[in-house]
Amino acid sequence: MQKLRALASDHYILIIAALVLIAVYLIDTITPLGEPVWVLYFIPLTLSYWSRWRYAIPTICIVTLLFISAGFIFSPPGVSMSEAFFNRLFFSVIFIGYSIIFMMIHP
Repeated sequence: MQKLRALASDHYILIIAALVLIAVYLIDTITPLGEPVWVLYFIPLTLSYWSRWRYAIPTICIVTLLFISAGFIFSPPGVSMSEAFFNRLFFSVIFIGYSIIFMMIHP
């Protein structure tokens, strides 16, 4: 039981969120544009919700938006650039909305 409490601590939640964020980014950069791998960025955002630190959610949101932009630049071509840009822009707006909602309902 004590190990479970340790894993649920703020440090471990944020470390796991960071590792998931990096893993999703690496997957994002090796898959072609148009593949919706960037949807997996919701996992670290959800993990950050369980952190007691109020700044965890906006920090994960900002870092994720940077990774989404970098993934757009460094991913191999798949679909047209305009379609890939629109998809990521639309996702970014939804992602920011979810982050705001998570911050409003965060205990």
